[in-house]
Amino acid sequence: MKLVMFQSIGDPRLGNLVDGKVYDLNVIYEMMLGSAGDPRARQKADLLLPSETVRFLEGGEESKKAAGDAMNWFLKQQKDSLRLRGMKPLHALDDVTLSAPILNPSKIICVAHNYHDFLKELGMKPHPEPRIFAKFANAVTGYDQPIARPAMSKALGYEAELAFVIGKRCKHVSEEKAYDYIAGYMAFNDVSASDLTQKDVQNLRGKSFDGFAPMGPYLLTTDEMPDPHNLAVFLRVNENVLQESNTNQLVYNVPQLVAFCSAVFTLEPGDVVATGTPGGLAKDRDPHTYMEPGDMMETEIEGLGIMKNPIIEETVV
Repeated sequence: MKLVMFQSIGDPRLGNLVDGKVYDLNVIYEMMLGSAGDPRARQKADLLLPSETVRFLEGGEESKKAAGDAMNWFLKQQKDSLRLRGMKPLHALDDVTLSAPILNPSKIICVAHNYHDFLKELGMKPHPEPRIFAKFANAVTGYDQPIARPAMSKALGYEAELAFVIGKRCKHVSEEKAYDYIAGYMAFNDVSASDLTQKDVQNLRGKSFDGFAPMGPYLLTTDEMPDPHNLAVFLRVNENVLQESNTNQLVYNVPQLVAFCSAVFTLEPGDVVATGTPGGLAKDRDPHTYMEPGDMMETEIEGLGIMKNPIIEETVV
């Protein structure tokens, strides 16, 4: 499935994106149960298919099965005009706004210096173990949402990355069992105020401004992408390609990162791990290619869609 958080009227809701249409999983499951005469259809739908991704992931295999059952049932109905308490089960993609697939992750973990081409470009050798840092949840933003260049920075950089999302609570996971704990994959951008990271000699301030973690447009579940290690990676600004690589360049692959991170802290459903960025960063180019207000940033990971984010100037009142 291509899981999205979408907004039509009211709060964002969990949907499944198929061929340019967004299916409201919670509404469809309640309809399915109600059609069978279940008097607790609404309560069961809210339990098994809640309208929020992290809560859905917490439901594990039971929630996955419910989502599959709901989709199979609805596709057989051939009644796009169905309604439930005024809510539509099906929306055209152009009629909704997409939010980030994971709105409230308990952790956003980023990996530094994790592409062989990046290290070669800078004349560096791989580190003996992954180097990680974190962003705060306030940095989360979604498709087509503007990213503000902070008033205190003039060096807004891009970093296209493959991200994976944890599906089950875990600690001390072996590499061999790592895939059992991954819910899916999505495009991610580790937006950075490079002048501030250099000034601070650490990443927290320069990478955690509001909107500095665009992700999406959807979360592709692992059944549709069993191996994420041969995916093209692109970063474009105003249609100019500034990063081009492949996830086969990862120094530490996805199972290794699951094992390493889970040895450090307990991973929870909805935790986001961004696997690092290839070469071609704005700060490493001569001349620099920092983004300016009015630019359009596009982050593309093969099979995971294209994230578009316009760059604006922060307004300080």
